Amino acid sequence: MLRLTWMEFFLRTLPEVFVMVWGIHVISRESIDKFKYILSSIILAILTFLVRWLPIYFGVHMIINMILIISIMVIINIPIIKSIYSTLLAFFILALGEFLNMALLDLLDININIESLNIYNKCLYWYPSLIFFLLFIILMNYLFKMREKIKKVSKLKDDNLNRE
Repeated sequence: MLRLTWMEFFLRTLPEVFVMVWGIHVISRESIDKFKYILSSIILAILTFLVRWLPIYFGVHMIINMILIISIMVIINIPIIKSIYSTLLAFFILALGEFLNMALLDLLDININIESLNIYNKCLYWYPSLIFFLLFIILMNYLFKMREKIKKVSKLKDDNLNRE
């Protein structure tokens, strides 16, 4: 079992789910309704917390969480195909960030044995991967917005050329 404490819930799970849901919206290029965003993030954080308490093998909780996230995204009106690929891509980016974080901690000779760490150190060591995830989502959001602006400018230029 991968039980989370309440401290881990507030320091890691809740912020991670907020970034995850925002990232799914960015990747799927769907607009965000603030009320649905906050409500779905809190519900998913609680569900993630409860799933981690289930007596299941490591990794199974990730699959269950992915199914729950996809389901919630469909409920808040993101098409199922967009929900699936956005969720999978967001989880991949998060996993990549966690891999880089673990490699960095290992390179710095920091003990990352979860059983020997107190809750605060464990949460502190997790934050670089969350920051990487957040920065990647911000970068994707910026690139998508720039792409839209470029499309609008090129369309305006084409329209002006066609009029002349």
